[in-house]
Amino acid sequence: MKSVTFICFLIAMTLAAAARAEDITAMISQYRREHGLPAVKVDPKLTAVAERQAQAMARSGVMDHDVDGSFASRISGASLVTGAENIAAGTRTWSDTLRIWKESPGHNKNLLTPGADIVGVAVARSEDTKYKVYWAMVIGRRDAKRKPGMAAAAGGTAAPAGRGIDAASGAPGWESSVSEWVNGAIMSMKNLLP
Repeated sequence: MKSVTFICFLIAMTLAAAARAEDITAMISQYRREHGLPAVKVDPKLTAVAERQAQAMARSGVMDHDVDGSFASRISGASLVTGAENIAAGTRTWSDTLRIWKESPGHNKNLLTPGADIVGVAVARSEDTKYKVYWAMVIGRRDAKRKPGMAAAAGGTAAPAGRGIDAASGAPGWESSVSEWVNGAIMSMKNLLP
């Protein structure tokens, strides 16, 4: 009986995390539309990259883009044509974090990446660190028509892409997407548990 209760709790927490990600994505999309750019949708692969980054910063207590490896290596499996990352630490809400990113020329440029259509967002907490709260956003554009095996890294340089996307359709395989959803859900729930 306890395992059924725990599974129900995990499902509820996953749905709550997904709802927050949709709200944050709506804020980013609204800002992009105000600047004549297309909205973005939540992408499971970019969400996983953002979650790993936010959690790595929280574990180490360091706000740094390379704390969990280079950006190019972390997005290599996402099959992006273009991609960018924003990080922050110490702010308490997504609204505050987004406001700070809008005020920073480099972060704002990433929010307004032309042609971006997907995004992943994450927050991680660690009360034992200086900043307590760590934020990550990965934004990009996936292009199914590009040559397989190449993805653009930050700054527009090409980096080898990982596997997991069907080169013919540009879509993840069924087993891959279910596994990614479950892993993403578990990682989101870990951030919410005491």
